[in-house]
Amino acid sequence: MQDALHHSSIVLFKSLGLDHRDMRVQVTIGVQQPERVDAEVVAAEMPRGNPEVKVVHGGLNVHDPDNATTHVIATAGIAAFLPIEDGAWRLCEPAP
Repeated sequence: MQDALHHSSIVLFKSLGLDHRDMRVQVTIGVQQPERVDAEVVAAEMPRGNPEVKVVHGGLNVHDPDNATTHVIATAGIAAFLPIEDGAWRLCEPAP
């Protein structure tokens, strides 16, 4: 997760003159044992915005009997919201 988060890039902050700390970030993580995920630790790892982390039942555990291990597969969704005033932007025709 850290690799994906720290290599993400949202270039529009500078273009729009916004501070990334004003972004609200909703993170939902699905795992088979949600009680074992520390949402506060996940939130602390978010490099941008004000994170809200919710952990739910989902994902998949795959047991490997040959090696006596279980692989935990988590699914995550991230939604980001920027405080853009209503009517501040309009769509225009693309340049030819």
